[in-house]
Amino acid sequence: MFVGRGRELEVLNKAYASGTFQMIPIYGRRRVGKTSLIHEFVKDKDNVYFFTAQRTTARENLESFSAALAMGRELADAAATAFPVYRSFADALTEVFSWARDRRITLVIDEYPYLAESYPGISSLLQTLIDQNRHDSQLFLILCGSSMSFMEEQVLGEKSPLYGRRTKQIKLDPFDVFDAASLLGKPDAIKAVELYSLVGGVPLYLEQLDSRKTVLWNVAECLLPPDALLSNEPENFLLQEVRSPAGYNAVIESLANGCVTPQEIANRTGIAPALVSQNLDRLSRLSVVRKKIPVLGKKRKVKYEIADNLFRFHYRFAVKYLTAIGAGMSAMVAGKIVSEELSTFVGPVFEEVCRQWLLRRAASGSLEMIPVEIGSWWGANPSTRKQEEIDVVMCGDGGKLLLGECKWNNAAVDASVLGKLRRRAALLDGGEEAELYLFAKSGFEQECIERSREDRRVHLVALEDMFA
Repeated sequence: MFVGRGRELEVLNKAYASGTFQMIPIYGRRRVGKTSLIHEFVKDKDNVYFFTAQRTTARENLESFSAALAMGRELADAAATAFPVYRSFADALTEVFSWARDRRITLVIDEYPYLAESYPGISSLLQTLIDQNRHDSQLFLILCGSSMSFMEEQVLGEKSPLYGRRTKQIKLDPFDVFDAASLLGKPDAIKAVELYSLVGGVPLYLEQLDSRKTVLWNVAECLLPPDALLSNEPENFLLQEVRSPAGYNAVIESLANGCVTPQEIANRTGIAPALVSQNLDRLSRLSVVRKKIPVLGKKRKVKYEIADNLFRFHYRFAVKYLTAIGAGMSAMVAGKIVSEELSTFVGPVFEEVCRQWLLRRAASGSLEMIPVEIGSWWGANPSTRKQEEIDVVMCGDGGKLLLGECKWNNAAVDASVLGKLRRRAALLDGGEEAELYLFAKSGFEQECIERSREDRRVHLVALEDMFA
């Protein structure tokens, strides 16, 4: 089942309809659904040639490319066919460009970094052919890759031979919670958020879950057992993406257990602060970690957190209970996690869910605000000298400000939470005029509802309303 990606499909279809030469890099982390997006795009197109490069020799990739051109839509096993093999990639690509002089041709090169690894001259060859043919060509060329650094540096970067040749580019991100819920079969709102908090929005991860079963079952059967795909995915991902993953494992585990600055991580792990910072930068580029700066706060107050929910779960729980899980106690460990720690674990994810909901509302025009920045705020209260936090801060055009508090617990939110948000809003410039939002898993007490009616700037949003 194909879900979401409407914006990306619109970009591709508009470019296709132009009839002119297009070269569109599509990139994003592994498992995020790039190939599925491309297959959805080309399913109703004619003259499609789809080639998936392998981590092998240039000769074997040339054989597979020749087979793909011979077979059209289907990539054949070159060893099992009698199709002629082109003498070189130059001959093969020159022929593709010749086909595209009088008709629309779509050529997809999936796993482009593997092709470039086996044949380093491929980007320069494409540059030459594009420059010679682009003005009278109907070729629609897609270069797809999972290596973020390669695609950003060797395809999109200024030093790349292909720099300036792209006509569009698409960086594919994981689903937000709402598209994730659709892929899961639209379970109830609480389960949707809880399952999303376990694995995030990577489609392949979501497909491992069964939303018809309980969250406890999914933790016990899909995330903890040593033979489960999701149990091994974080460490396998690092093995493919970084050298010497031991240090990265230690950094992520520190983040999962409450360290938020490079110095705190260095103190916990014994890794030099400079190397910690390098590891954090690399993990940020891989979308495993994100750097946080308080919106409207002091920019030097930097924090780091795990951005990928599966990594957060794995390094918070699976690593901690590794011995018990290895002894066949996955069900027992899952019971402890779900009964004692899940609510606290989901809380920060719920804050991100609320931001996602606001961005969707803004995109639909319901907020009457164009977001400029969204995140959270933390800083000192000058009166009490204590640290304060605001879960959601959205700055809009014209100085508009929206502030929010998010509560993931089983009790209805009472009026004191609204009072606390008002006091914290006063700490920010323009906070007294900000739109105030309370988000609640379990609704609101009557007094809170009545007080919100007295102020048009106050909005109460229950979880079930977010998924309505």
